[in-house]
Amino acid sequence: MQEIENEVKEDSGKKKKKYSLLYVDDEATNLRVFKSNFRKFFNVHTTTNPLEAIDILKENEIQVIVTDQRMPEMTGTELLEKILPDYPELIKIILTGFTDIEAIKDGINRCGIHKYITKPWNFEEMKGVLDRAMETYQSAMDSDEHVKELQESNVELENRVRERTKELNMMNKRLIDSIRYAGLLQQSMLPNERYLKRIFDEHFVLYKTKYLFSEEFLWTTSLNFRSEDYTVAALIEFDGKGIVGSLKTLIADSVLNDLIQDRKIFHTGDIIKELKAEIDAAGSAELQCDMKVSVALFDNNENTMQFSGIDQDMIVFQNGKMMVLEGEPGENYQDLMAEKIPMVEGSTYYMFSNGFYKQENQDGVKFSQEKFEEMLKSIQDKSMEDQYTFLNQTLEDWIGESGLTDDVSVFGFKY
Repeated sequence: MQEIENEVKEDSGKKKKKYSLLYVDDEATNLRVFKSNFRKFFNVHTTTNPLEAIDILKENEIQVIVTDQRMPEMTGTELLEKILPDYPELIKIILTGFTDIEAIKDGINRCGIHKYITKPWNFEEMKGVLDRAMETYQSAMDSDEHVKELQESNVELENRVRERTKELNMMNKRLIDSIRYAGLLQQSMLPNERYLKRIFDEHFVLYKTKYLFSEEFLWTTSLNFRSEDYTVAALIEFDGKGIVGSLKTLIADSVLNDLIQDRKIFHTGDIIKELKAEIDAAGSAELQCDMKVSVALFDNNENTMQFSGIDQDMIVFQNGKMMVLEGEPGENYQDLMAEKIPMVEGSTYYMFSNGFYKQENQDGVKFSQEKFEEMLKSIQDKSMEDQYTFLNQTLEDWIGESGLTDDVSVFGFKY
């Protein structure tokens, strides 16, 4: 194997250590792509053979190993478990599809896995993980005294933050109580579980807020009177105004009831147009908010579903095939069309804000819409309860201890 330079020069002329990593994947194309992306930053060793990987570890000073989970000779977890006794300090990273995540989690402690990355990965995500892995390795090599000093500093800082937080909480108690009340009022206006069960065969609602209140809102109703038999669901998000956005959701609840129940507007494009007009008219110019919205209307007589949206999409799975119903840009709200599709038995529907795929992990990498759609595709045939559990756990794993970047709303249902 060709010798790789172990040191690179910085602009100042000093030499900086270039860390080494090993990538194992049975697909040679993946190896070439990986090496092309990262050889500028690391000494990259690659192999398609897990047994050859063990020889490379013996012959080279490797800090990080990245391995694919699904390989013919042995799985990634089997390889990591095999090398663990001889290389306990080696940082171990595994690549996996969404369907293998539970198996990976079971093997995290057994194999000493530092991180798992779901496919498809992108450069920023992978680079961030590798950089942090190298930092972790270097930190483990530091002296015990340095680690102790760092721990003492962290304890002192945490104590100071804790004391300051206590003071601020006491000073702002009335304000926090008022905001909490607004949030509880908002939560009480969401469709409750009993009501949703009467309308939808199966469903789940994943609804998480960054603060005590939310700028997002889910609304649904069913209207069966004489010749009219409709079910309507809407998901709304207001941008950039904090508590003002949450108050707008309370107004939207009242407006939607008026549009559907009283004025009987059953064109999704017209519903959005009228809703936006009413929302814009409420309050002064300083209280205006950009609105993202999607509306789905089920005509139970025609067995069709209409969809319209502003900057929000909807995903439908029919007969195992995914359809993405795309919302229009905000400036087109006056001329919104209503996309109509037939209702097919066994179909699964998803309405969502962009909050899930805007979430950032501890490296500042967003989850991405592509990964979100791929995830829905991999779980759409599971029960709604299992889908909720999977989505919720995936979200918690992704954000870790860093907390929500944005509010999250995902409404999945069968109708």
